[in-house]
Amino acid sequence: MNLSGQRNQCRGCDQYFNSNKAFDKHRRGEHGHGRRCLTPEEMMAKGMSLNKAGFWITEKMPEAVSDLRRQDEA
Repeated sequence: MNLSGQRNQCRGCDQYFNSNKAFDKHRRGEHGHGRRCLTPEEMMAKGMSLNKAGFWITEKMPEAVSDLRRQDEA
């Protein structure tokens, strides 16, 4: 995986994140007091999803926006 810009990998769970915001969203608890990573199931329940490159993102792009992007790429 190419970790450039804000893309990063969590040392706790080895998952890859597309941004610092997505990384922060996958952590729960207070520092030093039960801090942990969310499971993939918990991340999906919070609206997070994997992008085509395999990085977790904070939320899936709405279908209308996704359709417009596909049209622009064609």
